[in-house]
Amino acid sequence: MFHQLKNVSKRYYEEFSSIEEIPDNDKITYNEISQLILSDTVISAVAHIQKIREFNSDLELSEASHKAISYAEEIFMKNVSFLKKGFTPETDNTMEQIFSLICDIVDKARSFKTNSGITSFCYNLFNYFNKRCFSTGKWKGFSPLMRARFQHG
Repeated sequence: MFHQLKNVSKRYYEEFSSIEEIPDNDKITYNEISQLILSDTVISAVAHIQKIREFNSDLELSEASHKAISYAEEIFMKNVSFLKKGFTPETDNTMEQIFSLICDIVDKARSFKTNSGITSFCYNLFNYFNKRCFSTGKWKGFSPLMRARFQHG
């Protein structure tokens, strides 16, 4: 689902530079396509694709919406086949799920010029998010972040 939503958004970002520039009819179409992707039953998927088809024939839409609608037709066929088999079309790749949460951080990390800069960034990032306390040793009961504050001020 994540990749499908990303691909739909990409079609709009290719034509419009910001969300404010997207016309209302295109926003409605985008939202309906998103609902199609997030459908968890065949009945709701069919209802959403019918609305999308109506929008395509009744509303004045941009080229981005026409591209997104043709992509939605592909998504519909693929997702309905999964739903009929009893599967929800979402990723089961754990690393992909984790990466989607930290994607912005990874983009920032790419800007580092030296290995020591990225190493320091990753150590600090790990320490910042690691709230688990040590269970043994001298620092038992303290998190790595608390330990760093004590040692380095």
